[in-house]
Amino acid sequence: MNGEISALEVSKVSVKALVIGVSNYFMDGAPNLPFCKNDVEAMAKSLENGLGLKKEDIITLGGLGDVTKVDFDNALSMMSSITNENDILLFYFSGHGQNFNHQHHLILSDGFISTNELIKNLEKVPAKSKVVFLDCCFSGNYSIEDPASPEVDQMIADFHGKGYAVFSSSNAEQVSYGHLDKPISIFTDFLCDAFENKLLVKKGKVTLHDIHKLVSLYLDVWNKNNPAQQQNPIFKRNMGGTIFFEVEDYKPFPTTKIYLESDQYIIYEVEPVHTGTCKRYSVKVILKEPLSLDEISKVSIEIKDTVQTAEVHRNQRSLERWKGKSANIVWIYFGFDESDMKRGNFICHTTWCDDNQDKDWWYKVDRSNKFMIKDTHFNVHTYYESLKTLHQNNTGNKDELILAVKEISRTMLKSAEEVISLYNEYTNGLISESSLVKKIDPSLSSIEESFMASTDLELAPDDLSDWMQAYSNIFATIHNFTFYYNEKSLAQRTPENRKACMEMTMKYYYTELQEIVELER
Repeated sequence: MNGEISALEVSKVSVKALVIGVSNYFMDGAPNLPFCKNDVEAMAKSLENGLGLKKEDIITLGGLGDVTKVDFDNALSMMSSITNENDILLFYFSGHGQNFNHQHHLILSDGFISTNELIKNLEKVPAKSKVVFLDCCFSGNYSIEDPASPEVDQMIADFHGKGYAVFSSSNAEQVSYGHLDKPISIFTDFLCDAFENKLLVKKGKVTLHDIHKLVSLYLDVWNKNNPAQQQNPIFKRNMGGTIFFEVEDYKPFPTTKIYLESDQYIIYEVEPVHTGTCKRYSVKVILKEPLSLDEISKVSIEIKDTVQTAEVHRNQRSLERWKGKSANIVWIYFGFDESDMKRGNFICHTTWCDDNQDKDWWYKVDRSNKFMIKDTHFNVHTYYESLKTLHQNNTGNKDELILAVKEISRTMLKSAEEVISLYNEYTNGLISESSLVKKIDPSLSSIEESFMASTDLELAPDDLSDWMQAYSNIFATIHNFTFYYNEKSLAQRTPENRKACMEMTMKYYYTELQEIVELER
C-alpha cells in the first residue's frame, strides 16, 4: 500500500477513519484531480482537530496521488481487523465517481468499485456505527436498507447510533466541484468546517445530525451564490437515532446539594429557580410528623432563614450573578415522605418574599386555600389526599410496566425512524411534499395508536419514576411528528414552518434517546 497505511493499536471503544483521495488516474477518460490529495490532508487534520480522533486511528490513502484497487482492498481489510464492535467507523472518499450499468461507482487509479457494494462491505466491519462520506460526481446514486427497528428486549444504547449513514456531496445527476478559492473540494471544505465548528458542541458532544445540517446549510448558501455549480447533498441512514461524537471533556456544573435534617423535618432538596432580576429557591421538605398550620409557619420561617443565604446554582453565569446575595423569594413545599417529593404531591406550600418584591402579587389571598399566617403566605393543596390515594391505587407492577413500555417503545421508535427516513427523502429532493404526506400516513397512524396506549399505562413505582418519565418524554416527542405533514398541516402551516418544526422535533428525539442511554447506563 505504498507505505501510506500506518499500523494502529486497537482501542476498546473509539472512532476510526479510513480517508481516501484519488488524484492520479491510469485509465483513459479519467483526468487527474490534483486537489483530491489535498482533501485527504485536510480531512485527516479536521478529524483530529475537530472530532478528536487520534492520528493512529486514521488510515489515509492517496497522499501521493495514487490509490490502486489493491491499496483500497488492503486498507479496508486492515480497518476491519482493528475495529471493535462498539467503535464508530468513518469512511471518506474523494475522487471521480461515475454511473454505469445503472449503478454508481467510485473510480480508483486503476479500477473501480460499486458504491452499493462498498456499503455492503462496510456493513461487515465490526463497528456499531458507520458513516460514509462521498465527495465525487453523481454520488447520490446509492441505496440503503430499511430504517432500523428495535427489539423489545433491546437496550436503547444498542439501538441508538447502530447501523450506517451515507452523506454524499451531490445527487445522482450532479457533478461535484473543486472550491473556487481553495485547493480542495467544496463539499470537503464544508465538511471539515463542520467537524471543527465549536458552536455545534453541546456538553462535550457533537452529533452527526448537526454536522449534516450545517454542511447542507453551507451548500444551500453556495448554490444560491454559485448557480452554475449546484451541489445538492444526499443524506440517507438506516441507523437508529444518530451518533454523538465525544469531542471534548465535559464536566457538568457542580450544583450544590442541600439535605438537612431536624427533629421535625427534612430539607429534601433546594432547587435554584433564579431569573435575571431575582434570586429564588424552591425547597422540598418532608415533615416527620403532622404539624398545625401555625407550626408549619414557624418551620417555614426557620427553613427560609436557612436557605436564604445558600449558594445553589445551575451554571457559572448564575453563580457570578447571585453569589453573596440573599434570596428574594423562597417557596417551600411540604409533604410526608419521599414519594411525595418524587411525585410532586404536597399538602401545602408557603411563599416568602423580601420587601423589594410585589407582595400584593405574591401574597394573594382568597379566604379559602390562600391566606397569611404572620409573615408567611400559605397555599393549601386540598387535593393532596385524593392524589395520594390515586397514586397508591394506580401504581403498576414494576416488571409488567417495564415490559409494556418496551413494547410501546419498539413500535414508536420503529415508526419514528420510518418518518425520519421519509422526511430525509423529501429534503433530499427525491420525493415531493405531497408524496411525503401520503407515504408517511401509516407511520403517523401507528405513532398515534401507540402514544394513546402509553397514556393508559399505570403509574410507575417510585424507583422507576425517572426511567418512566424519560420514556414518557420521548413518546410525547415522537407524537409531535404527527403534527407537521398531514392534510391539515398543509392547509395551516407554511413549508418553512413545517420543516423548522420537524427539524426541532428530530433534534429533541435524538437528545432524548441519548438521555435514556445515559439513564439506563
